[in-house]
Amino acid sequence: MVAASPISIRSEKISPIDLPMVDLTGERSMVKKLIVKACEEYGFFNVINHGVPRDTIAKMEEAAFDFFAKPMAQKKQVALYGCKNIGFNGDMGEVEYLLLSATPPSVAHLKNISNVPSNFS
Repeated sequence: MVAASPISIRSEKISPIDLPMVDLTGERSMVKKLIVKACEEYGFFNVINHGVPRDTIAKMEEAAFDFFAKPMAQKKQVALYGCKNIGFNGDMGEVEYLLLSATPPSVAHLKNISNVPSNFS
């Protein structure tokens, strides 16, 4: 998950775009083509019919917003946290991110991930 920094460098608003939708119930070969196209053209895409329960997504979003609301010094204690300027000249603002591995054993070995945010498990 990526969260926008509350500090804006630019004053003008950027128009939203319609991201491509990838429906995981589609034919596998078509889904793969849609993902490749979305990545090549946009770099992002929305996934629907993925089977992840809504309450799980809500808990993940809540934990992420709680984490990104923490003071910078506390966020920097987590090895996989990052913050950088974005845009052609770094003038579009900042993006903060937390990289998590999808392999549970590797996440379990990170000393700070179990308590920052506190409800990660």
